[in-house]
Amino acid sequence: MISDYHHRFSNLAATVCGVLACLLFAQTTEAQQWTLQPEVRAGYEFDDNARLRSDPAEVQEIDGFIVEGSLGVGYETQRTTFDLTPRLRSRVYDETPDVDSDDQFLDLDFRHETLKGQFRLLSNYYRESVRTAERADPDFDVEDPDDIPIDETGLVLSNARRERFRIAPEWSYDITERLMMGLEASYTDVSYDESIAGFLVDYTDARVAGFFGRMFTERTRGYIGVGARKYENDIGNNDVDGVGALIGVESEVSQTTRFRAEIGYEDTEQSLTGESEGNFVANLSLVRRLETVTLLAQYRRDVAATGAGRLTERDTLNFTVRKQFTERVTGGLGVRAYQTKGVGDQALTLEERDFTEFRAQLAVAMSRAFSVEADYRYARIDRTSFEGSADGNSIILWLVYRPTETIL
Repeated sequence: MISDYHHRFSNLAATVCGVLACLLFAQTTEAQQWTLQPEVRAGYEFDDNARLRSDPAEVQEIDGFIVEGSLGVGYETQRTTFDLTPRLRSRVYDETPDVDSDDQFLDLDFRHETLKGQFRLLSNYYRESVRTAERADPDFDVEDPDDIPIDETGLVLSNARRERFRIAPEWSYDITERLMMGLEASYTDVSYDESIAGFLVDYTDARVAGFFGRMFTERTRGYIGVGARKYENDIGNNDVDGVGALIGVESEVSQTTRFRAEIGYEDTEQSLTGESEGNFVANLSLVRRLETVTLLAQYRRDVAATGAGRLTERDTLNFTVRKQFTERVTGGLGVRAYQTKGVGDQALTLEERDFTEFRAQLAVAMSRAFSVEADYRYARIDRTSFEGSADGNSIILWLVYRPTETIL
């Protein structure tokens, strides 16, 4: 496991070093700007059902402290942007030390434009407790609904840790003023240090896809795409191959509103049984940004890879709204809900779950650098035949120090 940890971290470290080398040694006449954005957060957390247990005798109530620090490193020119954010988080619960956790995160987002093309590289490495990693939290900072992960299982009973490495390059090219093409790929590697004991299984999921699109107006384009995938897990007998196709339309309805609609079909084949099954997939999303309000809404239907040991058919609803009430006060409301079931006639009922989480947040700036936040979450999970239904409430009170961004 230690060697796997170093292997995954070294993969992302090599990616980061490669991108940095390109930025540092590339010859350009454009204005360049490096920035640093540190942030430190200290909080108190209370959760009345930390592991979402259905049996009242097994419900675990926790309270303790969280300390979190991050450093955003940014680089920007007229054609290139680069963002790298390492983050460390420590949770300490004096009365329940079994849920203590020291977590590490690293996010990379690199974009480059040419006269006719665009390239983007997204990569991240997360090492954290299963209790938090396998829950689906609404995220108020997400700008693109498709960046919201769909690999949580809701299985938060284990004391194990989860490591997740993902890399996803994208490339697009304008053939003419109206026609375009693109390629994209992704590779995800997830492992657990106590996989079988926590009903969770190590897995990898590799995907590759291509698309061809046409601009109908200055704001609207249509496209068709095809793709393939390979899902493998440590059980060794449930590997899956898949192929699929989709058709979609994307429109900048106005300067403040973006809409996307996709519908497609994915066919998967189990290596153990040779069983093949087709599933419809879909994606409807709306993003609206006004002067003081940001709204994100999405429904998607996917064939998702998770640690449950098989691919799952997943229906997901994401909704967040963030409002700036005054110069000092902001608030947000969010909902994430999903329903899963195993793909194929041999699917286990353990894979069937309904999960819903509601989140409310209020932040008040006390100065340019200091603010306080209150973060409330309500979560409910319905398991078909394992552990039954459970719900829980949690609240975190934060003191946040975020100084003015430093320009180098």
